[in-house]
Order: sequence, then C-alpha cells, then structure tokens
Amino acid sequence: MFSKAYYEKDRFQFIHDEMIHQKIFKQHVNTFLIPKTGIFENDKFNVYIDTSDGVNEDLEIYEYCGRIKRIISQLNGKPFIFFKSAYSKKWSKKIEEIAIKNNGKIVPFFKWSFNKDFYNYTYRKKEEILQKYSSLEKEYDVGIFFKEKPYLYNKPSEFDNSISWSDHEKFKLPGRSNNTGHYLIESRKDIIEKFKKSKFKFLNIGLSYKEYIEASFKCKVIINPPGIGEYTSRMVDQCYLGNCIVMRKNSYNQGHSWKSFIKEIDMSSKNWEEEMSDLVKNYKDNAELCEKYFLNYWTPDAIVDFMYKKIKEEIKND
Repeated sequence: MFSKAYYEKDRFQFIHDEMIHQKIFKQHVNTFLIPKTGIFENDKFNVYIDTSDGVNEDLEIYEYCGRIKRIISQLNGKPFIFFKSAYSKKWSKKIEEIAIKNNGKIVPFFKWSFNKDFYNYTYRKKEEILQKYSSLEKEYDVGIFFKEKPYLYNKPSEFDNSISWSDHEKFKLPGRSNNTGHYLIESRKDIIEKFKKSKFKFLNIGLSYKEYIEASFKCKVIINPPGIGEYTSRMVDQCYLGNCIVMRKNSYNQGHSWKSFIKEIDMSSKNWEEEMSDLVKNYKDNAELCEKYFLNYWTPDAIVDFMYKKIKEEIKND
C-alpha cells in the first residue's frame, strides 16, 4: 500500500508486527523524521500517525499545531490522512482546521503503551500474572499509583500562539522564539488531595512497575491520572489485565469510542464521591467492560484493521 514507512520501532512496537502482516508498507525505516510521528508515503497521498499526548484539559487551551504545520510545509498540496492517537473534538480543533484547509483529513486513532515494562513483563506474561495475582483479596477501594508530581507545559511562541516556543526548533519551523515559560499542571496533586478528604480506602505509594501491577489486583478501581495529556499507559495495563480503570472526565476519545466501556468521573462535581462509590460497588462489572473494550477494539489487529479500513475508504472516495 505504501512504498516506505518511517517511524521508531520502539514507539510503534504495539502495532509494528501487525502492520507488516497486513502489508501496510513495503519498506520500514527505523527512524523518526518528525518527533512521535509515523510517516507512510506513496505517490497519491501520505498517511501520518501522531502518537503525542494531546493536552491536559485543566489548561483549557487548544493543542499546539507545530506537528501539522511541519507536515504541511513538506507536502506541497498533496492529500494526506492524519491519524491522531489522542483526539479531542474540542481541544484538537485548531489542528483539524489547518488539516482540512490543506487537503488533509484528521481521523481519531488509538493510544497504546510506550512503557518498555509493559512489553517486557505484562504483555508477555499475562496468564502468569493472572494466575499469580487475580485471586488476591481486594484490600482497597481505589489504587492511586502516582505521586503529586507537577508537570510543565511550554507556553506559546512569542511570534505564533498556535505553536509553543520550543516548536520552532522541534519541528524545524520558521523563526525563533525566546523561552516564554511554562504552564504548571498540578492535576495529580488535586486528585490525591480529594481522596485524602474522602471516605475511600485508597493505596497511594511509590512502587516499581512489577510491584504496581501486583498491587493493582488489591484494588477494586485504579485511577488513570492526567499528566501532559489525559491518557496514560495505566489504561492499557489495566484493561489488558481485566481490571477496572477509571478516567477523569474528559473530551478525548479514540477511533472506536471507549466512553461506553471505561468509566469517567467528573472530579470537579460535588457528586464525584457518589459516582466513585457506585463504580467501586460495581467494580467487577466495570472491569469486564474494560477488558471487553481492549479485546474488541484495542488489540494490534483491531487497530491496524481500523487503520486499513479508513485508508481504503479514502482511496475509494478520492
């Protein structure tokens, strides 16, 4: 389908073998030409997979457009499909507008784990892990496997507020901006503080990856914490293992929506504890839904099938 594909195999390892199996491309070059981006080329159009994080919704800002501007600068009007792993109809709006104006189409895609421990341990040893830990007693209502660590997010360029000050160099865009500073993201601290004041019995402790996986089986519900974006690899870990993961309510979604399978809690709502109590009470049913989402829509073959179908639709409609 494509003559060449350019991407870092380590970052795309979740779907790499399946893309080879389905003959998405003839040749793979293990490099990145654009950070966190897969590039697939043929004569008629290009395909891109953006595996970046999106933006933490506490900031209430649109995602930066440095990546899409870099892509467009090299295409000279050539059509393209832009598979966006973290897509929000609200916060990805500016990226989508730029793509449409330049002969491109944004397609919501899928996030996957970029954590090497997931592939070296959890993904390879699922049955062993389940046999060893799935019968553990649920000692806690909630597992909070993160600390109060704040994140920094670069502020806009002093010359172009649609990109960050660092995007000029990162994406080889025209001009240069001084360092305009950073936004401070303290979402994780805010979540932990809420639980400290709540009625829930929760586990919040620093652990190695393997210890975290074991400890998650002692908890009825595991929190997915926002960081730079709204998704983390904990979503993949826990859905794959058939545990119950809960998201903070957000506008992000995937190619096949997770909204009917993975529960969300509006942590800013006065009723959030009631929502969480219901989730904890029904954690077994919700865990089954999490696993169902993974098995039906989040496996490598399901993701590549989705990609292949969307590409064929574009070829047909061209």
